[in-house]
Amino acid sequence: MTHGLVLGKFYPPHKGHIHLITEAKKKCDELTVLVCSLQREKIPGELRFEWMQNLFPDPKIHLIWVQDENPQYPEEDPDFWKVWRRTIESHTKRKVDYLFTSEEYGDPLSKVLGCTHTLIDLERNSIPISASQIRETPLKHWQWIPELIRPYFVKRIVLTGSESVGKTSLTQILAKHFQTNWIPEFAREYLESKENPMDESDFLPIARGHLLSEVEAAKTSNGILFLDTDLLTTKVYLERYYESEIPWLTERALGLKYESSLFLDIDIPWIQDQLRDLGEERESMRTRFLQAMKEANRDFYWIRGDYREREKQAIKIVKQIQNLPMNPESFTKELRRLRNFE
Repeated sequence: MTHGLVLGKFYPPHKGHIHLITEAKKKCDELTVLVCSLQREKIPGELRFEWMQNLFPDPKIHLIWVQDENPQYPEEDPDFWKVWRRTIESHTKRKVDYLFTSEEYGDPLSKVLGCTHTLIDLERNSIPISASQIRETPLKHWQWIPELIRPYFVKRIVLTGSESVGKTSLTQILAKHFQTNWIPEFAREYLESKENPMDESDFLPIARGHLLSEVEAAKTSNGILFLDTDLLTTKVYLERYYESEIPWLTERALGLKYESSLFLDIDIPWIQDQLRDLGEERESMRTRFLQAMKEANRDFYWIRGDYREREKQAIKIVKQIQNLPMNPESFTKELRRLRNFE
């Protein structure tokens, strides 16, 4: 049986990697894929290996996580090729017949390994993307990110502020403009469907429902997800109405990280409805929200003016956010834990 080898950082995996591995598997009976990571890299190797396992469930494709802190370029070590041969041989445990790469290092490495090198799409004609391009501007290269891992690269933007500042309408406008998803304030949906008046016991299911909505919407978002409020808002209202705290809620309200927040000021008229009762407290509630933002260490943009001016400000800000690099915080074990309800 012929044995092929692919190795790479997959930092992150993209559709070019999928093309390489798919084509390589066609040319050998069994394929070993080495997922190589360094501790200093911003996407943990453990997570990349997990992604690769989900992307390639084929039992004939053997995925192995390599954690050796090897040199990355020949000029870094006079024994560069020997170092990598030792790593490859210690992880594959059998003779490599074919080396498959999309890189120029394939020829010298194949000579060291004593195998045949097959080059696949060196010029990136089939899949014109690199992992570094995705790290630098993921939204610009959204089509090349596998659907499975896109939620980690979604830029979540929270619209926040006190009652009746136009959060919902602006969230909808932004989602339509940027052709993506938005999630409504879960508390409003929950309370409108509830027969009895709100009480303290409602806050945990509201918080859990809102976070679940965020997690689900991120799976199909087009690079950006707009949130009409978040758990920090739920925390503020729990304190305001009941002077109470729920540890599960507090941990996530303060610990969850977002790409940015748009803080809507109170310089538009307050509008009464059945779920609003703090019209006389607009100033004090704005202060409460600003304190909460500071407590959660959230950066934000002020949104002020009439409705049209707010829309223009927000669109300009979001366009800037679209061009930002990937957010390393999105890949931390702690943030994954908080979003996975662990």
